[in-house]
Amino acid sequence: MRIALNLVAIAAVGFLAACGEEGCTNEEAMKKSTDLTAKLQEMAATDPVKLAELAPKVQELATKASGTGDDLQAACKAMDEMMAELSK
Repeated sequence: MRIALNLVAIAAVGFLAACGEEGCTNEEAMKKSTDLTAKLQEMAATDPVKLAELAPKVQELATKASGTGDDLQAACKAMDEMMAELSK
């Protein structure tokens, strides 16, 4: 559970820091961030073992998203990749 909360925090900070450019709108990025946070919390409650297994990949993608600076398109792509990993 602690891993999931850390991932949620990392993801939220990274996504919010990336908001600001064209392509993927701020609204789309916020929706993706909200959906991703909900998915992480759901997995923490229902399948913490799977979440722990996916944690390194999700953390890597969250780091990638947070490093996008003002590139909102890259942040949205990273969020899509994270959601795909969590939905497998």
